Amino acid sequence: MKRFFAVLLVAAMLLCMGVTALAEEEKVINIFTWEGYFDENTLARFTEETGIQVNFQTFASNEEMLLKLQSNGGSEYDIVLASDYAISAAGKEGLLLPLDKSKLSNWENLNPDYLNQYFDPQNVYSVPYAAGSPMIVYDPAQVEGEITAFSDLWDEQFADGLWLIDDARVMTGEVLKSLGYSYNTTDEAQLAEAAAKLEELKPNIRVLEYDMSYNYLLAGEVKAAYLFTPYVVNALLENPDLVAVYPSEGIGFGIDSIVIPVNAPHPDNAHQFINFYLQGDVAAAVAEWQRYINPNQAANDLIDPDFAAMTPFNIPADLLATKEYVEDLGENESLFQDIWTAFKLAN
Repeated sequence: MKRFFAVLLVAAMLLCMGVTALAEEEKVINIFTWEGYFDENTLARFTEETGIQVNFQTFASNEEMLLKLQSNGGSEYDIVLASDYAISAAGKEGLLLPLDKSKLSNWENLNPDYLNQYFDPQNVYSVPYAAGSPMIVYDPAQVEGEITAFSDLWDEQFADGLWLIDDARVMTGEVLKSLGYSYNTTDEAQLAEAAAKLEELKPNIRVLEYDMSYNYLLAGEVKAAYLFTPYVVNALLENPDLVAVYPSEGIGFGIDSIVIPVNAPHPDNAHQFINFYLQGDVAAAVAEWQRYINPNQAANDLIDPDFAAMTPFNIPADLLATKEYVEDLGENESLFQDIWTAFKLAN
């Protein structure tokens, strides 16, 4: 009997050693984000340095990402890169794994200004990857006078001449901001006022799209556009004569961050991935490629000075003080979606 139990014990130990060895040998990481949010060269460098192969899957929206995490309990992916309000919602639902910062030796490279934000107050779950604020970009050769405010876009000179972001929260939020209200108000009277003002803008709108916006501006098909940060940068690099301004009424602001789902199959690999992206030289390459505001202070001296000096990366302090995030409003989210849907469907 002793010999039998000894054999069982040895077998169990061998089995455990085999499982451990298998886990250690599996050099894989599963990433879930938008198309184009990690460049191939940097991912290839990560694989070269760690031996960890990258599997990449994409989503079209934060909402799609949340539905996917809810359906699989956060068990299919190791890394998710998404927007702040979606991270807030996922954290509230217990879908995110707390970071083990003992495995993140490069954590101190992060700029404190981008930490401890509303969507993750102690940065328990998230690592800031890119930040930005939409801007008005216009062609001074086609526009009379100087554009400084979001409310200027209602001017008749922009009839059939605007490109706007096809996003309920961003666009309705900035209309609210132009009225002196919060990006995230749920006050029915304020929302009704914003819906009415949005309707008045319709004759000026030529294009509603989410991506590839700056092409219309460069081609002269629109006189002005309201663009996310990388598209502003792309437009200015293509045509330095364009003018980019932050709305004087106040700005929307966002931080896209990396998180690990609660049941990630390879959490150690995920931490290696995050620590790699926190390296100063990697963050600098990401900033120049991604064209968002860089939240990694160790990268600052490594980024091309002329590039870093561009307007989209340098929000004036007085406007930065007005910044508002698109916040997770739970079931009140439908208030904004209903306004936007009605606006798009109306003649």
